[in-house]
Amino acid sequence: MKRSFAAFGITAALLGGSAVLAPAASAASVGDCNTWTSSRAPYTGSAYCSKLAWGDKFRVKLTCVDPRGSQWTVYGPWKRNTETSTAKCSDNPSVGVLRVGVSFSA
Repeated sequence: MKRSFAAFGITAALLGGSAVLAPAASAASVGDCNTWTSSRAPYTGSAYCSKLAWGDKFRVKLTCVDPRGSQWTVYGPWKRNTETSTAKCSDNPSVGVLRVGVSFSA
């Protein structure tokens, strides 16, 4: 019984690890992207991508956080090669950007 749980744990860890690495590897091959956040309220995040293939689109993906620790995701508009996508978490100056990333169209 212990062996089957150990084997299941190792298999789950390997599958989980590959699932985590796969999106990062595919995102890196899509293009060259830079992200940044604003330095003052209302806090925004932006993404600029170049070297995208024809027809590829991207948008900025923000993880926002409020003073109570609540988190939510906000997306910017879809953009094409050499354009900038920007999104705002909130007009409330107490709400900030926890993480900024890029989401690609399939």
